Amino acid sequence: MRHTKYTHYDHMEDPQVVRARRKETMRGAIKLFRVLMDAVERHADWARSHAGMDPARLWALWELRQMPGLRAVDLAKAMAVHRNTAETMLIELADEGLVTALPALLDRPAGHTLTEAGKRLIQAVPDHAQGALMSALGQLPDAALDQLVQALRPLIQALPFREDRAALRPLASRHAPVLPRSDHPPLKRTPHAKSD
Repeated sequence: MRHTKYTHYDHMEDPQVVRARRKETMRGAIKLFRVLMDAVERHADWARSHAGMDPARLWALWELRQMPGLRAVDLAKAMAVHRNTAETMLIELADEGLVTALPALLDRPAGHTLTEAGKRLIQAVPDHAQGALMSALGQLPDAALDQLVQALRPLIQALPFREDRAALRPLASRHAPVLPRSDHPPLKRTPHAKSD
């Protein structure tokens, strides 16, 4: 006689069990994001203490090592930042003697390249000079990277206090002023407010 295998459907589960499992999954996600942000902050601290500069500017040097002759617009695209941000970083790095401008030639537009001091500095740091997050993303297979982006989109869309302009601000700028947003009232802090 043939035995029938019964399938256990979610809608037959105890609602409390379903809620408890969902909360546990959410807690697991929060822990993963904490590890991610901790790694970003630790890398930022490392860049400031070992390389003596903001991690975003260290990343700019890394990009210039990969592709000498970058224009500000190219650097902005590579780092996913505003062009003005890239231009400011290039000016600061040039003032420190780490970057120099290249004049336009017949076969090459004007751009920027590392000075000898800039080359020495970037060669003295490990491969994750582009940042902990970019370094990790670069190690993912294409399929995993695509899945990650697709999975993050609905989360970002659901975020309260989301500011889309923040997408073009380096993570290293965590001490930068918060971008103003007119459609949200100021946060009212209470003694019992929790961070997450």
